[in-house]
Amino acid sequence: MKTYFAPGCALRAYKPHLVDRMADWLRESGLAGGVYTTCCKDEQRFDEETLLIVCCPGCAHKFEAFEHVRTVSLWKTLLETDFPLPDDAGRVMAIHDACHARHRNSSEMQESARALCARMGIRLLEPALTRDETPCCGGSAADIATRKRMACERAAQLPAKDVALYCTGCVRSFSVTEARPHHLFDLIFGEETEGLTLKVPN
Repeated sequence: MKTYFAPGCALRAYKPHLVDRMADWLRESGLAGGVYTTCCKDEQRFDEETLLIVCCPGCAHKFEAFEHVRTVSLWKTLLETDFPLPDDAGRVMAIHDACHARHRNSSEMQESARALCARMGIRLLEPALTRDETPCCGGSAADIATRKRMACERAAQLPAKDVALYCTGCVRSFSVTEARPHHLFDLIFGEETEGLTLKVPN
């Protein structure tokens, strides 16, 4: 079986230097043979059994529709390694689950994201509506105004201003609220989340 790291288009555009660092680490650790860069929305064909290490819940949802493909989250993969995670003991955050991490592969994405935060010492606060009951952040909205309204409604439900997220779309939605979004990919490298903003017309 071939194994590739599939970070997703949004994450590659957001922090290419971190994607490169992770790709190098996975390759040097013998966990991935390379980087898979074809967009999950494009037509593609896998001629042999392939495992894709994904960061994006949406990518996982798309790739699993292709024959010969299995996916596993980067978060679960790292839990089974000695990847040098930062020590964030004392940090407290809420957590929000992405739409594509609900119902279908919820246990893997949801559990591994939480476990990785715990390993870094981050104490997570669960909203009243969480995991499979999590409301959409607004990323599914048909227009920007509705997306902002949905994001603000969800942010108001969170038990902390700082929120851990594992979806770039969710980070963009929360960027226009009073919440402070932190992408899990940034957290594992000890970087701040910035630049993933939602452009809202005046």
